[in-house]
Amino acid sequence: MQYKARNQLVNIVKSYPLAVSRLWVPYCHRWDGKGKESERARGCGNAMDMIGLGSYRCNQCGIDEGRTSQREAAIRFMGAGEAFLCTGGNRAGKTQFGAQLAIAIAAGRDEWYVQEWLRINNLPKDLIQRKPQTVWYAALSYGDALEYGRPKLEQYAPSGTKYTRWRAQDRASMRLPNGGRIVSLSVEAGREKFQGASVKFVWLDEEPSVEVFEECMLRVVDTKGKILITATPLKGLSFLYDFFVDNPPSGFDRYALSGLDNPYISSNKLKRAVSHLSEASQNARLFGMFTSQSGLVYPEFDRAVHVVKPFVIPDHWPRDICIDFGVRNPFVALWVAHDQDNDCLYVYREYYKTEKTTLENGRMIIALGAKDPDLRWIVADPESKDGRLLLARELGLHTKPAPKHYGVTETINLVKERLKLNAEGVPALMVFQSCKELIKEFRKYKWSKTKGKDRPDKQHDHGLDALRYEIAFLYRFSKHRS
Repeated sequence: MQYKARNQLVNIVKSYPLAVSRLWVPYCHRWDGKGKESERARGCGNAMDMIGLGSYRCNQCGIDEGRTSQREAAIRFMGAGEAFLCTGGNRAGKTQFGAQLAIAIAAGRDEWYVQEWLRINNLPKDLIQRKPQTVWYAALSYGDALEYGRPKLEQYAPSGTKYTRWRAQDRASMRLPNGGRIVSLSVEAGREKFQGASVKFVWLDEEPSVEVFEECMLRVVDTKGKILITATPLKGLSFLYDFFVDNPPSGFDRYALSGLDNPYISSNKLKRAVSHLSEASQNARLFGMFTSQSGLVYPEFDRAVHVVKPFVIPDHWPRDICIDFGVRNPFVALWVAHDQDNDCLYVYREYYKTEKTTLENGRMIIALGAKDPDLRWIVADPESKDGRLLLARELGLHTKPAPKHYGVTETINLVKERLKLNAEGVPALMVFQSCKELIKEFRKYKWSKTKGKDRPDKQHDHGLDALRYEIAFLYRFSKHRS
C-alpha cells in the first residue's frame, strides 16, 4: 500500500508538477547576509507566517520582521488591476514566479492541479480564472527565452502538453491538454509582433521597451486581463519607475522580492557575490530596488529636496520664460520665478510638445502667458536664431539669446551650484511637482560614455537645456548689475 502511494506521488510530481510547486515564503534565519556579525538571532529555520503586507512572524522565536515572499507577490498580483511589476534581485525567483502563474492562468482553475497549487500555497481561488486561456510570454530576446523562460515553463507544464517550434528562435508555443496555450514572443522583434490579438495574461520577463509595454496594454483591455513584468531594475529610473513608482496610474501595482529572503539559497553567499559592486547595483541585485543610473549629469538632484508642491507665486517675484526649440524633439518652455530675497529659482510651469511648428508652439505659450507684461525676460537657445526671429516677426514674441560664450560644461556647473545646499540645508533651485517632464530629465540626463568626450549625451536634455539658458542669462545679468 505504501509502495503504491509512493508511486502515485511520483507520478503526480512527474505528470503534474504545478500541483506540488510551492511559492517560497521567508524562513526564520539570518537573512541580512551578515552571518555571525548580524544583530539578529540565528533563528530556528522554520517558515514564517505573514501577519500583514511585508510583515512576517516566527511564532517559535517570537520574532517579527519585514520580509518578502513569492506567495505575497501572488496575493499582490491578484489585487492589481491592469499591470503588476515584480522586481527582484538575483536569485529572488522572479522567473519561477512568472512561469507558475503563466501555467496556472493558461490552464484555468477548473483543472485539479491548478486547484491543488492554489491550496498548498494558501492562495485565494479567485487568483486564477476558471477556463483555459491564451497567455503570452515575452523575453527580451529569443535567446533569453530559450535559455531562461521556456525551460521554466516546461518545468511546470502538465504531461501531454504539445510544443510547436519550441526550440526555434522565432515564435513558439505550447498547448496544454485542456486547450490552454502559451505563446513565446521576443521584445527585440518589435512592437508589430505584439499587435492584433487579445489575451488574458501577458508575462514580460525583464524590462521591455515602452512601445512593447504599451502595445501589450492594448491586448488585455477587452479581456480584462493583466500584464506581469518580472525584472531586475538595472536600467535606473526608467519608464517602469515612472509608471509603477513615481506616479502610478490606477490599476498599477508593484512588489519587490529580495533574494536574501529566498530560503533555498545562502544569503551570505549572495551578499559576497555582489560585494564588489557599487551600493546602487547591490540594492538592485539584492532587493530589486530602483536606483539612479551611474554617470548622471546632475546626481545632486534629489526629489525629496528639490521638488515642492505648487504654491501661489508672490506678485513681487520676477518671472521669466526660457525656451529650447524643437520639432521632432520637444519644443520646451519653462516658467521660472525668482525669489530675490533668497536668490532661489522656482520652475513652476512647463510646456513640452513634439511634432508642432515653431509658430504653433509660439501661439500655445502665448496662450499660457508668454506675453504677460510683468515678465522680466524670455531667454532662448542662442543657436536658434531663425526660430527667435520667426516668433518676433510673426507673433510679436521677443526673446533674448542666452549668452553664447558660456560653454555647455560651464552652464551645467552653474545649475549644479544652484542644486547644492547652503548652510541652512536649502538649495537655490526648486521645481514644482507639476513639472513632471523636467523632473524626469534630471533623473535621466547622463554624461557621454564615449572615451575622451567630456560632454553629456543628447538625450533627456531639452528642458534642462532651457533651464541652462535661464541660469546662464541670470548669472550674466547679475554680474553686470554688480
